[in-house]
Amino acid sequence: MDFGEGTGGSIIDLAQRLYGTRDISSVLKGIEGHFPVSTPAAAPRKAAATPPAFEELRVSPLRNTVLLDYLAKRGIPSDIALGECVEVHYRTRGKWYFGIGFRNRKGGLEIRNPYFKGSTSPKDITHLRHGAGGNGKATALVFEGFMDYLSYLTLKQGKPVPDCVVLNSVGNLPGALDVLKGYGHVCCFLDNDDAGRKTTEEIRRRCGSVTDKAVHYLPHKDLNEFLQHRLKKAEEPCAELKQGSG
Repeated sequence: MDFGEGTGGSIIDLAQRLYGTRDISSVLKGIEGHFPVSTPAAAPRKAAATPPAFEELRVSPLRNTVLLDYLAKRGIPSDIALGECVEVHYRTRGKWYFGIGFRNRKGGLEIRNPYFKGSTSPKDITHLRHGAGGNGKATALVFEGFMDYLSYLTLKQGKPVPDCVVLNSVGNLPGALDVLKGYGHVCCFLDNDDAGRKTTEEIRRRCGSVTDKAVHYLPHKDLNEFLQHRLKKAEEPCAELKQGSG
C-alpha cells in the first residue's frame, strides 16, 4: 500500500512516522484517538417467553383424598364438594400439581389446594341457578369465593337454597351486577373487611333491595371461618366428655 511518500508499508508503519515513535502501544492509542473503532451492535435479544402459570390442565371428578381431607378441615363435607367441584391436575415449570377446581360461567377455574390459591383464564363470576330464576322477584345470594358458597351449603344441611352468585374476586363485580339486577332481593355474604363492605355498598347502590348478612358471622372474617369455629365449638363438649370418662 502506497501512502504517497514513495515508501510502502502498513498503516502501522505510517502511524509510526506520523507520531514519530516506534512504540507500538503509543501508535495504537493514537490511531484509536483519531479513528475510533466501533464495536458492532449486539443483536437485540428476544425477551424470554414467560411460561404460563398453567401449562397443561387435566380436569376430572374430585376423588383425591388429600383434597377431600383439606376440605374437611375447612368444614366442607365430601358430598357437597363432589357435587360442586372438580379435581384439577396442572403443570407449572415442568412439575405437576393438583387442586380443587370450581368453574366460572365462562369455563375458567378457581383452583385451591392447601398451599396454593389461583385461577385460570377467562376470569368471571359463577352463577348457580337453584330453581329460583331471575324473575324480578326471587332472591339471590352473593359470595366472594367458592369456599364461602360451599360453607353456606354446609350450614343449610341439604335444605333448598336460592340462586347464588360467586364473585371469585371483587374485581368481577361489574359482571355480577348485570345478573343481580334481575332479582328482586340480594343477600350479601361477603367478607368482614373494607373490600367486602365496599362491595356490599356498591351492590346496594345498584340493586336497591339488599341485605348485608356479614354482620351475622362477626367477628369472623368470612363465612368459612365462621363455619370452622362453629364446628370446633360443637366438638368441645365431646372432648370434655371423653376426658371425664377416663
